[in-house]
Amino acid sequence: MKVSIFKSLEVGGKIKNKAFDEQSFALRKKLLNAQFKLQDLGYPVIIVVAGLDGAGKGSVVHRLNEWMDPRGIETHALWQVSDEEEARPFYWRLWRRLPEKGKIGIFFGSCLNSLSQENTGGKSGAARFSNNCQAICEFEKLLSDEGALIIKLWFHISRATQFMQLSQDTPRKQQNLIVPGNAKQSHKSYKKTLKLVEKLILETDSKHSPWHLVSAEDNNYRDLTAGQIILEKMQAHTGAGQSGEDTGWTEDTKKNPTILKTVDLSHVLAGDKYKRQLRKYQARLQDLAWQFHAQGRSVIAVFEGWDAAGKGSAIRRVTAAFDPRLYKVVQFAAPTDEERRHHYLWRFWRQLQRDGQNTFFDRSWYGRVLVERVEGFASPDEWRRAYTEINHFEQQLVDHGTVVLKFWIHISPEEQLRRFKERELAPQKQYKITEEDWRNRDKWREYELAIDDMVARTSTGCAPWTLVAGNDKCFARIQVLKTFCKAMQATLKNER
Repeated sequence: MKVSIFKSLEVGGKIKNKAFDEQSFALRKKLLNAQFKLQDLGYPVIIVVAGLDGAGKGSVVHRLNEWMDPRGIETHALWQVSDEEEARPFYWRLWRRLPEKGKIGIFFGSCLNSLSQENTGGKSGAARFSNNCQAICEFEKLLSDEGALIIKLWFHISRATQFMQLSQDTPRKQQNLIVPGNAKQSHKSYKKTLKLVEKLILETDSKHSPWHLVSAEDNNYRDLTAGQIILEKMQAHTGAGQSGEDTGWTEDTKKNPTILKTVDLSHVLAGDKYKRQLRKYQARLQDLAWQFHAQGRSVIAVFEGWDAAGKGSAIRRVTAAFDPRLYKVVQFAAPTDEERRHHYLWRFWRQLQRDGQNTFFDRSWYGRVLVERVEGFASPDEWRRAYTEINHFEQQLVDHGTVVLKFWIHISPEEQLRRFKERELAPQKQYKITEEDWRNRDKWREYELAIDDMVARTSTGCAPWTLVAGNDKCFARIQVLKTFCKAMQATLKNER
C-alpha cells in the first residue's frame, strides 16, 4: 500500500494552553536573539508559509510577527496577481519583494507553489511541471548561494480537519484569515491538491532549501513546531566562508588569444552611405517597435563595452527609432547602499518594464563577471557561479516572450587612447573621462580574459552575444540597428 508523505502528520501532536504559554515564552526570547544576530551578520531570511486551505497559515504569520521584532519583518501575501505582475516575467513579483540583508521576509500563500499549479495531464503538462520545479530550485539556490536563509514550511491537515475548519463561523474566519472564498471547492479537491503538492515538495526539496512538514491538527503544536524549526535554522545559519583567492587566470592563459581577436576592427562606414543606412534601419525599427507593442512583446537590450567604445551613441541611434513612450534607458554604475543590501540581480529585476515596453541597459548584470571580478569586488566563488545565475535569469526573460539582445562594443587599445585624449581636450567631453577610466585601461588584459569567459559561458541560443566592431562609430551603430531589426523580424515571423 502506498503511503503519502503527509500520513504521519495527521496523527499530529497536542499541546495544552498552559504548556504552550510556558514554551512560547522561552521560544520567543531565543527567536529574538537569533533574529538580531542574523541582522548584525547581514543575512536575509526568507520564510515560505504554505499549506492546505484551513491549515492556519494566516495564524502562523500573525504569531511570527508577535514573537519576533516586526520592525525587521516584511510579510507578503501573494495570493492575488496584479496586472503589473502579469505583464512581466513571473519572478519579477518575487524579486521586488525580497528582503534586504539583515531583514526577514515572510511569503504567505506560497507564491513559489503557484508556478506548478498547471494542468499536469499528458507529457507536455508533466514537462511544464518539471520545468517549473527546476526553476524554483534554481531560484532558491541563487539566493542561498548569496547567503540568504530559506525556510520552507508546509502545514498539513487531514481532510476531516479541513472540513471542520472550513465550516467555522464567519467572525472567526475573518479574524484568522483561515477560509478562502471557494471553501467548498477547496475541500472537494483535497485529494487532487494533495497529490500535486506531494510531487511538488519532492521535486523542490533540496539541501540548501529543504521543506519542513508541520502537522496543523492542533494550533498550539503547529505554532510551536514552526517557531522551533525557524529558530534552529536561524541558529545554524552562520554562512559559508569565501574560498580561495584565485584570480581566475594563470600565466599560461594570459598568453592565449581571446575571442575579441576575431573581431575585424578595420570596418569603416562613412559619408552618405552611413546616412542612407541609418534612415533605412531606423525607419524599419520604428515599424517593428509598434508591432511589438501591439502584440505585447518586449525587447531587453544590454550594451556593454570598453570605456569610450561608443555605447551611449549606439543607444541613442536605437532610441531615435522608438517612440519615447515605448522604452526606458537604464544606466548603471556602482551599486547604491540600498542595492548592496540585496542580491546583485535585484536592482536589474526591478527595472524591467511591462509587456509592450522595452528596456535598454547601459551596463548591466554583467558587471558581476567583469569589473567585480577584475577589481576583486566579488570573490571567485561569487563571480564563477554568476554565469549560471545570469543564464537562468535571461532564460526566464525569454520564456516570458521577451527578446534579449546583448552587445559588446569592441575597440582597440590604440583607438581607446585616441578617444581618451580627445575627451581631455574637448571642454564638452571632459566630464566623460575620469581617473577610473585610466586605471581600468591599465588592466586591459585582465578585462580581455574576463570578457572571453563571459562570452563563452553566457552566449546562449536564447540570448547570444553580438560582438560589435567599434573602431568606426558609424559602422558600429549600423551593426547594432541591423541586429535589432533582424531579431525582431524573426520573432514576428515565428508568431505567424
